[in-house]
Amino acid sequence: MIAPETIAKVREHADIAAIVGETVKLTRRGRSLVGLCPFHKEKTPSLHINPERGFFYCFGCHEKGDAIGFVMKTEGLTFTMR
Repeated sequence: MIAPETIAKVREHADIAAIVGETVKLTRRGRSLVGLCPFHKEKTPSLHINPERGFFYCFGCHEKGDAIGFVMKTEGLTFTMR
């Protein structure tokens, strides 16, 4: 099992833009980065990444989360916490 403190440290240090950028082509739009959402089919970018706050949100399918959540959703992974 993974301790909550360890998970918090990973969330704090994870670069969400780099992690999402491995799967999605991102373009800077102001303070945010945008790209095509990998969770549903779309023609125009609706996935927004806020690197300063460390989260993503899709205005198309309403998926949201942090770097850990993105990897879990795209890779179909889970982990347990104590």
